[in-house]
Amino acid sequence: MVLEAGYPNTTGFRKVVKVTILIKKKEGMSDEDFINHYNNVHAQRAAPVVQRAGAISYSLTYHLQRDRKMIQDIMHNKAKLADYDAICTFVFPDYLCLAKFMYDKEGAALTGDHDNFMDDSQMKMMVGDEYMVIEDGQKVG
Repeated sequence: MVLEAGYPNTTGFRKVVKVTILIKKKEGMSDEDFINHYNNVHAQRAAPVVQRAGAISYSLTYHLQRDRKMIQDIMHNKAKLADYDAICTFVFPDYLCLAKFMYDKEGAALTGDHDNFMDDSQMKMMVGDEYMVIEDGQKVG
């Protein structure tokens, strides 16, 4: 099994393992409560586990009512929006670090908190390397 990041014989990839998880908030939860719990409770408990596994970064992106209205206004109500409320992104240097995170006992215990703010049954995941086109405002390559 190859645990290295990146695609062999390619250029332009970061040579990282980027994990992107699509999240739907718990039914009936307000945007404010969702952000508050995710940022201030769940993410804060997860951060040391993610760091211990060797993560390069961990971020949350929100796609809530304010954002949906803004982009629909910009695109004259023609935007085809994803039916998710947040994207959780982890970047690891390799698959071994990802595995350390996924199988960390303290990390596994965090799954129990999902019921407090998200619909676990709707969660979707993508894992792969990231091809950079523009970074720090500059075209790569």
